[in-house]
Amino acid sequence: MALPKLDTPLFKITLPVSQNKITFRPFLVKEEKILMMAKEGGSESMLLGLKQILEAVIMSPKPFDVGTLSMPDIEFLFVQIRARSVQNIVELKYRDKEDGRVYDFEFDLDDLEITFNPDHSNLIELDGKISIELKEPTLAMMEKLNVAESELSDTANVYKLLYACTDKVFDAEEVYDDFSEEEFDTFIKSMDITMFSKLKDFFDTGPKLVHELKYVNKEGNDRVIKLEGISDFF
Repeated sequence: MALPKLDTPLFKITLPVSQNKITFRPFLVKEEKILMMAKEGGSESMLLGLKQILEAVIMSPKPFDVGTLSMPDIEFLFVQIRARSVQNIVELKYRDKEDGRVYDFEFDLDDLEITFNPDHSNLIELDGKISIELKEPTLAMMEKLNVAESELSDTANVYKLLYACTDKVFDAEEVYDDFSEEEFDTFIKSMDITMFSKLKDFFDTGPKLVHELKYVNKEGNDRVIKLEGISDFF
């Protein structure tokens, strides 16, 4: 005799960046196994596992390509799913590097919000004549490049992501939106440090899911633990 089918609750949220309205269910035991395997792997395993879980739990709209979502939306959605699937309260232990003592923390996932920097812009003016229009990194981009947000301090990864995120380069006379990666690489390497810093700032100032845990250690010094990016909340 077949066993009865269990009812699964549904939840609705609006993603903060894209404003897409999503209906999802909690992840199940089979998806928790994917999550555990992804945590033990590297960037590629984490991004692939994340994509598999999101594709499984999103109930509407259908079909829905999770790869098109920006990473801040992905992070926010994953945290909400985790809160509804396990519990919204997270306990964390951290060993202070100064006094060696282990501190216990507790925070509510429902309190997490995406922060928006008012100085963030996708239009970057380079030299008063040439500008670049960028688009936010998506899950599909990060998965294709096999790059986690925590690895964007590597200049080579920044180059790859910049190429993927560049929508067009333009000046007063022409728009350039069809160029090879080699051509773009030559273009980037011809920039001075100030120009390149403007492009890196695009990623640094973008929408982020950030949470800070503050405490005073045994030595009486103020400390802040910053949780940021999908790897910290995974």
